[in-house]
Amino acid sequence: MIGSLIEAGLRMRWVVLAFAVVVAGAGVWAFRQQPVDAYPDISEQMVQVIAIYPGRAPEEVERLVTIPLENAMLGLPRVEVVRSRTIFGLSVVQMIFDESVEPYWARQRVQENLSGVELPEGVEFELGPLATAYGEVYRYELVSDGRYTPMELRTYNDWIVIRRLMRVPGVAEVANLGGLEREFAVVFNPAQLLRYDLTIDDIEDAIVNNNAAGGGSVVNRGDMSMVIRGRGLIETIEDLERTFIRSIRGIPIYLRDLAEVREDHTPQNGIFGKDDRDDGVSGIVLLRRGENPSEVLEGVQAAVAELNLTGLPEGVRVTPYYDRTQLVEVTLATVSHSVSLGITLVVLVLILFMGRPSMALLVAMTIPFSVLFALMMMYIIDIPIGLLSIGAIDFGIMVDGAVIMGESIARRLGASGARSPREVAKVIRETALDIHWPVFVSVASIMVAFLPLLSLTRIEGLLFRPMAITLLFALTGALLFALFVLPVLATLIFRRGYQEWTNPLLGLVYPIYDRILRWLLAARYLVATIAGCGLVLLTAFIGPRLGIEFLPYLDEGVIWVRANFPDGTRLQKTAEFGRVLRDIALEYDEIDFAVVQVGRNDDGTDPFPASRIEMMIGPKPASQWKDFRTKRELVETIGNRFRDQFPTTRFNFTQPIIDSVTEDANGTSANLAIELSGDEFDTLLELADQTVELLKRVPGNRDVSIEQEGPQPQLVIEPDRQRCARFGVPISSVMSLVNLAIGGEPIGMVTEEDRRFAIVAKLDERSRRSPVAIGQLAVYSESGVPVLLSQIADIRVVDGQTVIARQDGRRRVTVRCDIAGRDQGGFVAEAQQRFEEQMDLPSGYHVQWLGMFENLDRAQRHFALLIPITVGIIFVSMVAAFGSLRAAIILMLPVPFAVASGALALYLRGMHLNVSTGVGFATLFGIAMTDAVLMFKGVTGYRLSGWGLDDAIVRGRLDRLRPGLMTTLSSMLGLLPASLATDLGSDVQRPLATVIVWGLAGSTLFTLFITPVIYRLLVPPLKPISTT
Repeated sequence: MIGSLIEAGLRMRWVVLAFAVVVAGAGVWAFRQQPVDAYPDISEQMVQVIAIYPGRAPEEVERLVTIPLENAMLGLPRVEVVRSRTIFGLSVVQMIFDESVEPYWARQRVQENLSGVELPEGVEFELGPLATAYGEVYRYELVSDGRYTPMELRTYNDWIVIRRLMRVPGVAEVANLGGLEREFAVVFNPAQLLRYDLTIDDIEDAIVNNNAAGGGSVVNRGDMSMVIRGRGLIETIEDLERTFIRSIRGIPIYLRDLAEVREDHTPQNGIFGKDDRDDGVSGIVLLRRGENPSEVLEGVQAAVAELNLTGLPEGVRVTPYYDRTQLVEVTLATVSHSVSLGITLVVLVLILFMGRPSMALLVAMTIPFSVLFALMMMYIIDIPIGLLSIGAIDFGIMVDGAVIMGESIARRLGASGARSPREVAKVIRETALDIHWPVFVSVASIMVAFLPLLSLTRIEGLLFRPMAITLLFALTGALLFALFVLPVLATLIFRRGYQEWTNPLLGLVYPIYDRILRWLLAARYLVATIAGCGLVLLTAFIGPRLGIEFLPYLDEGVIWVRANFPDGTRLQKTAEFGRVLRDIALEYDEIDFAVVQVGRNDDGTDPFPASRIEMMIGPKPASQWKDFRTKRELVETIGNRFRDQFPTTRFNFTQPIIDSVTEDANGTSANLAIELSGDEFDTLLELADQTVELLKRVPGNRDVSIEQEGPQPQLVIEPDRQRCARFGVPISSVMSLVNLAIGGEPIGMVTEEDRRFAIVAKLDERSRRSPVAIGQLAVYSESGVPVLLSQIADIRVVDGQTVIARQDGRRRVTVRCDIAGRDQGGFVAEAQQRFEEQMDLPSGYHVQWLGMFENLDRAQRHFALLIPITVGIIFVSMVAAFGSLRAAIILMLPVPFAVASGALALYLRGMHLNVSTGVGFATLFGIAMTDAVLMFKGVTGYRLSGWGLDDAIVRGRLDRLRPGLMTTLSSMLGLLPASLATDLGSDVQRPLATVIVWGLAGSTLFTLFITPVIYRLLVPPLKPISTT
């Protein structure tokens, strides 16, 4: 069938050329339309429900908010995990859906289930933004010249900057962090309330009744009509002060007579500091899921330029400190350098072996054609352009089929002496029909090796599936070019004939190789024995010494640090610690900036306590570094300084994208997390303490700790029901005093043009600073008699939870551990063995091993199936292609030597086995056989012509030496720059390329010297193997 199509293409040459032009044009157009990013979005399909219950302790939020929300979500279809995190005044419930679920469908299902949830009055809840952990693409600071306070900067951010950025297409949300949110405080003295016989509820009613707007429709006046407008809203602090409360003996009592009315700020959720600025204002721009990051960032940058030009008061500017565009540009430069150098090396190999630039460039045209074909297909099925995918393309592999076709055409045209277009076309037609099967098999075997990669799931699937799809499309384009386009172009370019050129170096190599090959065939039993023993010994040496990890270290350009300070540390004190960390980081000349985020942001998507710090450290370009050679050395040095300064604090150094993605996927960003689940918190904490001690005895541990923050002091006011009944005070009145007077709750709004600020009522600081003072507050009975709070309630200080974590309806406590100086797989295996031997879990309590290890474990199990399936598919394909089991065995034998060579390269370079290297080995299975397929075809041809077995082997191997070396060297050199690259953006490709480059080196040596010997041993002299 393929031969018939080739003949048809040669008859209708202009149709084939038109097809090539259409593909090229469509590929260029698709490239301009497709989004480009450094890495694919590897985030889980997650929906968040964020519920705010102001002023409530974590235990109350869990009981009244988190558990009802969880119960409503547990029955959702296609949900894999329901996870929650509850802190003071905030509950965040996360649902992880199957990755194939459409995001809007998932949000709709969650919204439907939320409609039936009954929550207490005062709870405000909403769905989290339609964004992913990958979507934090832009971070900025609002900087002033010193004339503006943190409250003013926060107001500008809320009402000017964020509103403008939200208008940029593709922005899902802009989260504020830091600054002081403006409000109007009405501060009472209890004595004044008693003096006028008033309660705070009376004050709230008065403010509500004196803060209204109205409309009286329209009144006609002659030919004119006027809209009737009633203006009664509180717009200034003076309006609030003049709020009428009541009249006593004809004298009006205003709010200013009872309370101090002042501008104030809400309790801070987080504090932002950068470099030497302590109380700054920052914003984080979230990309909407599925949007083009390049286009969105262009819109954000344009909006920021507009704000800095005309949108903000004089002296205020929006200054970005993290822009994903920089990562894309640097990664693009790295990938472009590796790709361009790889292409150059491939073209040089083609010219070196083929001699004539015309034929070499014709073969090299496969590269742009295959890439443009892949871009066209990616646009059709809507796959974004990932620089990871483009960087992983081995352009040497792309030309394999074209090399075989082009070399055969060049050799036969030179030998035929054809000079007329008709004669040339005839030779090319015969060559194409004769050689098309090796071309198809060599390229198809590589494509088959990529097919199982499409079954990868979760993070590894999101990372490598687009790469596999891109390579499959590129190989399809390369195959189409080699079989159909190249022969047609050859008939046009060489219509007057082609004079073959033989490299003089090959002329010297041929006789030497001939003698070596004949000696090897003569000593075939000894050679096969040495090769087999060498493979066994090499495998036995390397196998136990290769470590295992999930992914290689992914450098995103910055340093991301998480720090957990002692439980219960107040926000301002943690911010002081953050200033110390910034100062330490900025002592190094290699550091450009240091940013600290204390607590949580204001949208509730990051439910972190006041003792938690997230820190971003921005290094200068590596060319400006003085004292450090690598980023790892710099991180290790800064980390040691941090730990020396705060020895009891847990620090975790990582990267912002992978940190957010793994935390959303696994509930933690640690290398290893041991999740203990059950009902009783005290039991869980006891088990967690035992697990911490166990892990500290495993070599390679670092920063072992319980992830959930420990208890913090709580002032508990618990009404005594009997005493309340005796004094006639409802429980609700006690809680109203606690909520409104002590905690402070919004009781109205001040409207300033398009801005609205809360009015908050609360007692003065002196009246609520201690349990004794709070006990002297008055609660009114149903008959209006004031009763002291201490008379009807117990007031005491106890330890309560800082954070309550749950998963799938059960409380959980997580022990986290980072791993240093050891591979993940070996550390976890030893830790699991010790856990099973030493820990005895009570009935009803369970353990799960999570973190990056969970991803590693899943990937290991997947590759344990994927690799045998890949080998099996290729083996069956070889049997079907050559019609012989013996032939398939001969062709597959280079694979184990390729794998051993790739593993040896990893060991020598200090790399571990991971998903990236697994993809490299799967790729190697298809590539390693290309040269063997060529040799097999050549030897079989001579045997069928009547040659003796030894002579056929030598002659067939020599005939295919040039194309074999060309395909192998081009495949190796095409990825050699990527295997040696160390710049930003090379982390994923480097292990993959290392396996392929050095694996091909081993398989090439085997095919050159051992495969002929194996052929001689396995093939009977008088029974040549036929081809199909």
